[in-house]
Amino acid sequence: MADNPVKRYGFIVFLSTIFFHLILMDGGIYDLLKVKLKTRTAKLSIMQMEDSNTTLSRELRRIREDDRYLEEMVRKKYGFVREGEKVYRVEP
Repeated sequence: MADNPVKRYGFIVFLSTIFFHLILMDGGIYDLLKVKLKTRTAKLSIMQMEDSNTTLSRELRRIREDDRYLEEMVRKKYGFVREGEKVYRVEP
């Protein structure tokens, strides 16, 4: 095989072509790695959204069930005061 350069270089070209197809073409190893990375990123995003959803569900339940918490939230957000309370504004 080493005596005939056509066979030797043909074999090298053949192996290079197979390697190119396995690595870089559609459905190759490169695409597989990209899909795995996207899958991992999507799973992480889903986990973060589930955590956020759980936190918001707890907050909503607390707002619906705890009147004092609801009052505290409204007072902080909108600056409401009860009758008879005085508001002091401190400016720097």
